[in-house]
Amino acid sequence: MIIRKKPEKIILDLLYTPDAEMICEKIGRTGFPCLCLERAGGKEDTGIKNSFQGFDTVSAEDSYNALVITDSAQNAREYKKHNIAVLIYLHDGNRDQHFPGNRYFIEGFEDADADYFIRIYQREKNLPWMIGETQRLVIREMTPEDTDALYALYEDKSVVAFMEDLPSNKEEEKEYIADYIDKVYSFFGFGMWLIVLKETGEIIGRVGFQNCEAFEPEEDEQKEGCPVRKESVRPEDMVELGFMIVPKYQHQGYAYEACRAAVEYMQEEFPEYTRIARCKKENAGAIALCKKLGIDCRLL
Repeated sequence: MIIRKKPEKIILDLLYTPDAEMICEKIGRTGFPCLCLERAGGKEDTGIKNSFQGFDTVSAEDSYNALVITDSAQNAREYKKHNIAVLIYLHDGNRDQHFPGNRYFIEGFEDADADYFIRIYQREKNLPWMIGETQRLVIREMTPEDTDALYALYEDKSVVAFMEDLPSNKEEEKEYIADYIDKVYSFFGFGMWLIVLKETGEIIGRVGFQNCEAFEPEEDEQKEGCPVRKESVRPEDMVELGFMIVPKYQHQGYAYEACRAAVEYMQEEFPEYTRIARCKKENAGAIALCKKLGIDCRLL
């Protein structure tokens, strides 16, 4: 299933700044309806129970489908209890507050666009980000609900000839995916993603980038016809391309299509990283694909 869900509206629940109307106006330019909670004397309360200026009382359902931006630690806790997506606005008026359990903060709205708010909402709702879209494919993040589909990908053990297999325990893998979403997707903004057929929704492989260690190219790598960088690059500035397609869909151009979409995402979102791949010398298909993509390929 391809998920493109976005918030129905953005709710401003700001107690410690007089700039709510100005912020609401800026957010409105992104195309989202933006509503400001009206407060009586600055009293803290959950926005679920309060009324909007010119609107009826906001129901829990309305708030559940919204992204709430608040500057109150107390109210943020209440929203989280109700599984409401929360973005914390940090400014001079609330620097003394602590926001344990909140992951996403904003200090200004000048550069915040619709995609930014959509992605914060999706992360808060544990919905996968859509990374890229091609004529035939969608590249998206994985979720714990994809565990069975992942194991189906690895049923043909030829796919692990050049990569690591999944653990035998599915529950262990499901826990790993949940942790991966929290520690890798949420922190870096990239990782290993799923390749999905647009027409059927079938998952046919994986593609993505991960941080990698320093790697010094061998002297004979140029003889393999694979581009390499002779200069050393710091490990923290490098990301490594990885991909796999199930045998049923190999040799149909899907790997190149998916990898190209992943490379374009990284070029746009993370241009500061040097993109490489590491392939075993006998993996001629992967080496040729890296060459076609213009990816520096380091032979193992």
